[in-house]
Formats: sequence, C-alpha cells, structure tokens
Amino acid sequence: MAWSVRSSVDDSSFSSSTSNGSNRRTRLIRVVQEFQTNIGTKIQEVKKNLPVKVLFFLVGFYCATAFATVIGQTGDWDILSAAFAVVIVEVIGALMYRASLPFVSKSRSLISFFNYWKTGLTLGLFLDSFKY
Repeated sequence: MAWSVRSSVDDSSFSSSTSNGSNRRTRLIRVVQEFQTNIGTKIQEVKKNLPVKVLFFLVGFYCATAFATVIGQTGDWDILSAAFAVVIVEVIGALMYRASLPFVSKSRSLISFFNYWKTGLTLGLFLDSFKY
C-alpha cells in the first residue's frame, strides 16, 4: 500500500492508493469490519449444536453432584474415586487435544461433547467443595 500526500494548494488531501484502486475504506473501517466478520463466525460456531452442548454441561454438573454425594456417604473409597475422576478427566482432555490419532479425527464432535461434560463435572466438583 503506497501513500501519497498532496498539498492543500492543489485542493487535494491525504489519499491512499491500493493495488486494486477500488477499495477506498480506511484502515480503521477495514479492521472493524474484519473484527465483525470474525466475531460473527465465532458466534455461528458456538450456536452450532448449542442445546446438546448445554445438555452435556448440565449432565456433567449433575454427575459431579451425584458423585460427591454418593462418595461422601461412605468415606472409604475417597482416594480411589478421586483417582478415577482424575483419570476420566485426563483421558477426555488427551483425546480432545490430540488430533493425530485416526479415531480422534473421526469422532471429533462426540469428543467435543464429552469435553463439555468434563467441564460440567469439574465445575460441579469445584462448587461442591465449598458446600461443607
């Protein structure tokens, strides 16, 4: 992009010459429009399968509440149940962020839904820890 400055004697002002010549928008307008486009695509991406994502999140939250209530009754299996919960969370996280396996690439949306379940489980356990 080349900028040319002309004097006010010629009755012309600061102008920009682009490669195609038809684009007369300022940089600020282009940045704002690009930002709007990016936000629009992100919102469309989030809205895709939103009810299922919310359902998995709430089921994970419910599982955390049930998990903490049932395990809290006996008290004998606290260490093993905590280890089991950590293993489940880590396996889902490993499947979510490792896309090199062929199995993972085929079932990416299902793993993404279980990632929402994992988020609900983690948040539910975190909030349940403040109950006592």
